[in-house]
Amino acid sequence: MYKSLMPKPIIGITTDAESVKNSRGVVEQHYFLKRAVADAVSSAGGEPAIIPFCSSAKEAKSRVERMDGLLVSGGNFDIHPSFYGEKKNVRCGAVNTERTKSEMLLLGAALVAGIPVLGICGGAQLINVFFGGTLYQDIPSQLDGALAHSQKKPHRHTSHAVKPVGNSLLSRIVGKRSLLVNSTHHQSVKDVGNGLVASAAATDGVIEAVETENNGGFVLGVQWHPEFLTTRGAHCSLFKALVRRAAKRFPYSPRN
Repeated sequence: MYKSLMPKPIIGITTDAESVKNSRGVVEQHYFLKRAVADAVSSAGGEPAIIPFCSSAKEAKSRVERMDGLLVSGGNFDIHPSFYGEKKNVRCGAVNTERTKSEMLLLGAALVAGIPVLGICGGAQLINVFFGGTLYQDIPSQLDGALAHSQKKPHRHTSHAVKPVGNSLLSRIVGKRSLLVNSTHHQSVKDVGNGLVASAAATDGVIEAVETENNGGFVLGVQWHPEFLTTRGAHCSLFKALVRRAAKRFPYSPRN
């Protein structure tokens, strides 16, 4: 007899897109995702699933129905300030409106479906904007005395500490009063979104995490890149917590 295998929670991960010239000189559109993100989900016991862009609420709902959790990944772009009611500052970087619209739709569908959500770096910023919050478009020019939040060293190195707040979801997950993180961003949360709370900050006051557990939810956004620090238990625990919460949906998942 063959022993049946327990199914793994499916964690949908948002992707990016780029134009790539192939060996014949033809330009093609490719979806891509940093391997470290998928590997972190897999190591935590989840089944990573790459999500292509979607352009409608119906499409987002259909994709979310096939997931047990959502991970909004980071990317090398900024959210256009029009999404939070501001004009684009000259120091705001390149934007990716198609991806931002897609992630907004997916996050909205995930909240309706009640599946857990983890946002990483730009994903944390997207969560904040979705809930009506705003961003500093450029930390160095808008926040006097701020730390250097865009490190030159590779992601596997840490550059500063963050302090989780009290009995927050983040604090319970990582189990530490202080956490060393990597830092590769020039934007950050300014006004916290409606229903969210800031659950970690750097020593300069820059918000490093936002979250909500309203109505039994699990929505957490962290400003750093824990996928590159999974050899350190506290960072690995973020992915394990997402997968654990996603696994609780199995008896009720529409896909089962």
